[in-house]
Amino acid sequence: MLKMIEVIGISPIGFSDAVKKAVDETVKAGKKIHFFETVEQRGTVSEGKIKEFQVKIRIAVDMKTETDAPLHAKEGSHVCPTCGQHSGPDGHMCYPVSKEDKTCDWCGNVIPDERHLCDGKLKELTYICNSCGRTAVKAEYLCNPAIIK
Repeated sequence: MLKMIEVIGISPIGFSDAVKKAVDETVKAGKKIHFFETVEQRGTVSEGKIKEFQVKIRIAVDMKTETDAPLHAKEGSHVCPTCGQHSGPDGHMCYPVSKEDKTCDWCGNVIPDERHLCDGKLKELTYICNSCGRTAVKAEYLCNPAIIK
């Protein structure tokens, strides 16, 4: 039996290198891969030049392998599959952990994905993650935050 996991590969060289790095890291983590599909491609630009290529892929891995690492390093702590950082029980912007759908305090819409940002929040974005490229209003929501200038 297989399960699908999402992984984000990052490379300064190109999209195909980012995919290769994501697959290599997944294999290095002890997963037996059967196939993958590309979900998203994006990149970061700094001073008018491409700085980084990012690819989100879904990888089909064996449902259970002997080398599967637990998602919880300790009670209430999660290890992000994207950046490897420990986060609280709600995860962080790389890999949020949803317990139930919530309603946005700003726009009133149901939030099926913890990465929701409505128009009101876009004006408050202050930080960008140097690892995964996500943006946030607070540094603690990101694994490797930098202030947006």
